[in-house]
Amino acid sequence: MILQLKRALLAMLIVLLTVVTGCDNSKEVNQAIQAGEAYKNVEYTVSYHEDIFSEQSVIERNKLIKPYLTEEYYAKAELNRYTTMPFNIVQKQQLSLEPENIAFEPLNQPTEDTYDLHYTLDFVLLDQDGNEVKRVPSKGLLTMMKVDGKWLVQADEPDWKVSAELSQ
Repeated sequence: MILQLKRALLAMLIVLLTVVTGCDNSKEVNQAIQAGEAYKNVEYTVSYHEDIFSEQSVIERNKLIKPYLTEEYYAKAELNRYTTMPFNIVQKQQLSLEPENIAFEPLNQPTEDTYDLHYTLDFVLLDQDGNEVKRVPSKGLLTMMKVDGKWLVQADEPDWKVSAELSQ
């Protein structure tokens, strides 16, 4: 009888720990998704103007993007001009850009400090009056990393084909 009671208590403890851990993971997932969504909104909200690639415009852009990225990824993104990739689209299309229908799908259980998110979104190109001219679906993969209690982008693999098509 005591053995059965111990087994029942052990089973209840395991279930309780699983539920509590699941809640913690769910909270972490939601925080990572919120951070990813905020980043994608900032990254792909760009107003068209003729001097989009001016030094001042690029500096302002990098300042705007930096708080969403880990230091390591920011250095890579700045060096490889990932931060200004949406500028290429805006310049070529001569239209403003906004993201819509951003959605995330978790790809794995988060570790203590990293999490992968598949994302989909629509690039919406707008004329100077804010009217939609073109809508192009896109997708990608974000790797989020928790740094000092805050979820930041550690890597971003957008659909380069879509970006290239809009930039040509």
